[in-house]
Amino acid sequence: MMTSSKHKNQIPDTDAAWHLLHDRLHRDGLLEEQAVVVSYARRYIALRWVAAAFIALCIGTFFLIYLTHRSGSVPLLAVQNGETEGVLVKTLEDGSTVYLGKNALLHYPSHFGTQKREVSLTGNAVFDIARNPAKPFVIETQNVQVEVLGTAFNLDAASNGQFRLTVLRGKVKVSDRKNGETVFVTAGECVNEQGSRFYKTFNQDPLLFSRFTSNLRFKDEPLVNVIRVINQISNHPVVLEDTSMQDEKLNVHFYNNNVESMTRVICLALHLQREFRQDTIFLRQ
Repeated sequence: MMTSSKHKNQIPDTDAAWHLLHDRLHRDGLLEEQAVVVSYARRYIALRWVAAAFIALCIGTFFLIYLTHRSGSVPLLAVQNGETEGVLVKTLEDGSTVYLGKNALLHYPSHFGTQKREVSLTGNAVFDIARNPAKPFVIETQNVQVEVLGTAFNLDAASNGQFRLTVLRGKVKVSDRKNGETVFVTAGECVNEQGSRFYKTFNQDPLLFSRFTSNLRFKDEPLVNVIRVINQISNHPVVLEDTSMQDEKLNVHFYNNNVESMTRVICLALHLQREFRQDTIFLRQ
């Protein structure tokens, strides 16, 4: 059978066919109904996702608030003396100073609470606590809790729970966290725990505290805190006349804790000048 050349060479007009179909659907009302159905379906799905996201957010927020309220904890900072020599010195928010021995680890908050000043210690350290009767200073170890108002003492808290506390000045309260037993330790006394009982003795090591202040290191410590520590261990006062320099950070290791050599190192590091007036050393730019 032969086909005429007229039909053989004819090309279908797809655009015209599509427009005819579109017009037919539009006249029959099918196109608009479908569009409405699709539009409502999309809105319904979108609303379901928004509602689900809102519910998840509410649940997550409630859970976070619940955990925070239940634990009552705040984020803690940590400092550890990982060096083989030297004592790492850290000044806390309240002005208390902690001298950390080798491998000692201290956890502390960036801001103390309204009722007490609480930290935790693993290792050997000397504490020089700023006095504040309205807000006791509390140190948590594995087995005991140490509470002070303002004093200086050495606390060696081993990771296995054993501890030894020696008081330089003031009075310290030590409590067993398991059985609640309490003992008060005063200047010149030591206490440790054997089994579940406290035993007090007198300090037989007169150089205990001087060993912690004879080889000091400071890491990212403001100049004002470094000078405060120098004044705690020296008989020659150091005064920073230029208060604009007090927040300058220092990373320094004093191998000779003579006040003259320490102030000389500070002046070299921060390009300061020093002046001797009687027994006082003044630092300025």
